Amino acid sequence: MKKVYLIRHALPDFPGGKRMCIGTTDLPLGEKGLLQAAEMAKKLPVMTAVFSSPLTRAVQTAEAIGLPVTILPDLREMYAGEWDGLTFEEIRQRYPELYAARAIDLTIPLPGAENHEEALHRFISAMEKAANLAPGDFAAVAHGGIIAQFLQSVSGNWYKPNYTEIVKLT
Repeated sequence: MKKVYLIRHALPDFPGGKRMCIGTTDLPLGEKGLLQAAEMAKKLPVMTAVFSSPLTRAVQTAEAIGLPVTILPDLREMYAGEWDGLTFEEIRQRYPELYAARAIDLTIPLPGAENHEEALHRFISAMEKAANLAPGDFAAVAHGGIIAQFLQSVSGNWYKPNYTEIVKLT
């Protein structure tokens, strides 16, 4: 049976160092993120293929593994709607009630954001495609929100991995 190593990308280079809701906002890795990716790659066993979201932070993380990277567009993060690209300070100022509610329940939808069920469906389709293309064990580099959505669908628990965390699936 194939093993899948589902990996959250490394720490991106946030403009001005301010954490933000990036969703599909395309940011590269920062210096720390590049180091995280290199360290993560050392922990992986031998595999036959590496797949990645098309977003730069995921591609750079996948490239650290040292195998050719196949881009699967549907591994991308969920679009965060009106929050995408805003700092968390900006979000807290513009949407105080929703910001407070999401501190308690991360499954509350964001205004104008991609539908969770549709995002999950596209992500699962991409994972199935990766499984069909890979001749053996493989890595898939994606994003915290969509990975958490996927893990909740298979386990019933909401779990958002840390940067470069490896979730092994069989």
